[in-house]
Amino acid sequence: MSANADFNSANLAQELEALSDEARDQLDFGVVKLDMTGNVIFYSLTEARKSGFKRRPAIGRNFFLEIAPCMNRPEMKGRIDSALSRGKVDVEIGWVGDFDDPDGEIRIRTVSASDGGLWIALDRPSAD
Repeated sequence: MSANADFNSANLAQELEALSDEARDQLDFGVVKLDMTGNVIFYSLTEARKSGFKRRPAIGRNFFLEIAPCMNRPEMKGRIDSALSRGKVDVEIGWVGDFDDPDGEIRIRTVSASDGGLWIALDRPSAD
């Protein structure tokens, strides 16, 4: 079993799925897993810490409506929905701003999960 995942890997989804939740929590980039309806089923400790979301409840909440409504826009959610309509998602986008740093730059990559959900990987420049 893989001990790591690479944000830039062509096999990012498979690498994330090969890791335990504890291993995903230790990655350098944040990881969020959504079910087929957009509800959060995994929210990594790295993402909670780096985004400023901290320990607020995330599991079971709709990511685009309750956690990150700022991303419920054509340039993010619209691109994901368009890719989903074609059958497979592998979308990368640059984004600015999150909970603690409204000017912070983020690379966001969303890929299809094997169960029909989505993996969202969020990579920020290392500032901590």
